[in-house]
Amino acid sequence: MRPRASAVLLAAIVALLAACSGSHSKALPPAPAVDETTTTLPDYSKVGLGPVTGRTTTTIDNRPGSANLSGTVAAGLDGPVGAAVVRVQRLVGDAVVQTDVATNPDGTWALPNVQGGRYRIRAWRAPDLALVEPVVLFIGATEARSVPISVGRFTGVSAVASIAPNPPVVGDPANLVVQARTQAVDAEGVVRASPLPGATLELSGSAAWSVASGGAVTADGQGVGRWEVHCTAAGPQPLSVTVNGTDSFPLNLAACTEPTTTTTAGAPPTT
Repeated sequence: MRPRASAVLLAAIVALLAACSGSHSKALPPAPAVDETTTTLPDYSKVGLGPVTGRTTTTIDNRPGSANLSGTVAAGLDGPVGAAVVRVQRLVGDAVVQTDVATNPDGTWALPNVQGGRYRIRAWRAPDLALVEPVVLFIGATEARSVPISVGRFTGVSAVASIAPNPPVVGDPANLVVQARTQAVDAEGVVRASPLPGATLELSGSAAWSVASGGAVTADGQGVGRWEVHCTAAGPQPLSVTVNGTDSFPLNLAACTEPTTTTTAGAPPTT
């Protein structure tokens, strides 16, 4: 190739490369803008709050005081009760703080150095003795109080009765229901009763009672026996039930009453 032609060809190649290089060196488009919005948290410091229902918790001051409680526990004719539990509860509003004290062999008990105030006291001995209605009292800040407690016996078989109408009316039929059950005192001094199903229940008492269905019935699955009875005379009329031929219990029914007499104008009195 001739020198001049070679120079011309080289110049053309250089021009072409320069044109290509220029087409690829254009600047990139700018990056998209970023939204720099700032989030401000709402201010709740001035928002009013409604009341919430609840109850105030009372903390009882249970420090030793200058009052003294003591007493005895006895079971009627059985005399003093040893090894019984005496539960002493001090009441402050709805709050309660309690202390259990054991009785001595002679039935005595003591709880010294207590604070004055309102107290509730009960006693029991499982499984047979209990005080159903607690003693409630108030003692002064420096008072010494002796509290005698009489417990009842709750063991073995018992019976409870209900009659309708109550009180029964002379000459009118009445429905008498008696439940036979066994009972015992639990470890917390609560009297628990269980039905005595299949027991034989027999009524006895005043001749003023007439029993339509016979005196003896067999208790159902709930220990319940039922009779239709008539009271033939006004006033208290004793009536008892015997359970299984051995244990007899008075039913303590209301006194029988005379029928109510009403008078209509122009007509004789009617019953």
